[in-house]
Amino acid sequence: MTDFYKYNLTEESLFTLLSLSTQITQAFESIFDQKDILNSEFEISQFNYHHLLNDTIHDALASQIIIKAISFIDEWNNYFGVKTETKDQETILQIKSLTKPAYSALMAWKEMNSYRNQALAHNHRDKYKKNIYLQNKKFDAPQTDDELLLVAFCIHKMSQVTSLFFQDEIIKIINILEKIIQENKNKNKGRYEFNNKCIQKIKSIDKDITNSFIHYNFTNTLLDTLRKNNSNI
Repeated sequence: MTDFYKYNLTEESLFTLLSLSTQITQAFESIFDQKDILNSEFEISQFNYHHLLNDTIHDALASQIIIKAISFIDEWNNYFGVKTETKDQETILQIKSLTKPAYSALMAWKEMNSYRNQALAHNHRDKYKKNIYLQNKKFDAPQTDDELLLVAFCIHKMSQVTSLFFQDEIIKIINILEKIIQENKNKNKGRYEFNNKCIQKIKSIDKDITNSFIHYNFTNTLLDTLRKNNSNI
């Protein structure tokens, strides 16, 4: 790793928190097609987001907000101030004290992790291996757009306060990220087609499944014919 890419544990945690916060904000703003809503008076000019984004996209964005919010909380609790630089511990404790109202609001939902695991990330089964939708299971977790607004705002505010205390570190991390992004762009310059190896793999899978179906249909047709002939004897 070159000197330019060197960062300490606090800077790594800061980047994790702020990148998750940014993704949550972008997802929420995309739902309502309105920028900077978390810094407004929360007056949305129109609630007809379904005219711009269909229900599938809305559900995907809402799910991402919950998934990334849980990741943010995990980083906040288990890394930020716990496994970061010792010299930053007092500052981080101050940040967590100042942002306690936002953190407490997030933690008021007691089943956010269960909701994420059972409804969003895995195969819709609870700890008893039963399908949660067939049971019409309810979770103490953010469900409505109002609750998603609260989630997004709390994380936004926690990140905002954190940024005020670590301005130099954040600028450093942003500079590193920008250089990485630019390097990746240079490597991928001019690439706008799907990888040929991937296309060939897709065609191979499609051919194998088609041939399997043909064989299956032929075999079943032959068996049906034999059964009919035997029944006529």
